[in-house]
Amino acid sequence: MKFLNLAAICAATMMFAMPAGAQTADKDEVYRTTEEKYTADKKVDKMAAEPANPVVATVNGVKILSSDVEVARGQLPEQYRNLPMDQIYQPILNQLIRTKILSAQARADKLHETYTYKRRVSLVAERLLEEALLTKTVGEKVTDEALRSRYNKTSGSFPTKDEIRARHILVKTEAEADAIIKELTGGTDFAKLAAEKSIGPSKANGGDLNYFSKGQMVPPFEEAAFALAKGEFTKSAVKSPFGWHIIKLEDKRQSKPPSFDESRARLGQEMSQEIAEQLVKDLTGKATIQRFEADGSTPRMRRIQPAPAAR
Repeated sequence: MKFLNLAAICAATMMFAMPAGAQTADKDEVYRTTEEKYTADKKVDKMAAEPANPVVATVNGVKILSSDVEVARGQLPEQYRNLPMDQIYQPILNQLIRTKILSAQARADKLHETYTYKRRVSLVAERLLEEALLTKTVGEKVTDEALRSRYNKTSGSFPTKDEIRARHILVKTEAEADAIIKELTGGTDFAKLAAEKSIGPSKANGGDLNYFSKGQMVPPFEEAAFALAKGEFTKSAVKSPFGWHIIKLEDKRQSKPPSFDESRARLGQEMSQEIAEQLVKDLTGKATIQRFEADGSTPRMRRIQPAPAAR
């Protein structure tokens, strides 16, 4: 690096200019100084590679950084945490400013020196360490390879079931449905009529409902749809709480297990829970634990109530 080369040249020049005795005495100091410059240069390079962390506000000269906003965002309930940043940035920043103002006053009042405050900080710190340990342990074990291995072992355990793909046309009256059935019998395209006359949300897709299995549709609709042959449509209107339906069966198939990508989140949650529980179990087994009553006294023997007799 240019900075290091320049430092080395300067050091060498200084050594040749010194008396012989001084060269030996100061050699270690020169090397140390050069190493410090090199280390500082590396730190500058590292900082340059790190993401920007700009100051987003100051309160009486105390900085609030962009990273503070991200940390606060991570503490929000999930439904708010997943909102776009531009929607929650100002509320989060307002809260951080409020916290800076009030916490500064609390310190001025020496509330941070009270016993209660110190105990609460200690407990919070322990919870954060607990979270950090679980995050580290889970992160090391819930790898893509581990998830794929689990998927391969469990994907065959998913039961298959009958699925059908159907289209439908939904109208308000039986008379409208009967008129449409006549058009279909005359050869009019089902998807075309669905797009023109259906009042259901699937009209934009020509009435296509994609694949579904039993239990996903209202009973009258489901019964009529599963009774059809591939390519057939109902010759009489089917009534449901939503109106009158004409249904066409497009396809039948046996369901397949969800793909790895579809299963990744579920598998990750399952593995994370199992790993956390096992970690707690292992560490608890190694720990020496003593329990006392709420007042700190020796635990009292408690009589276990017998289970009620079976009748």
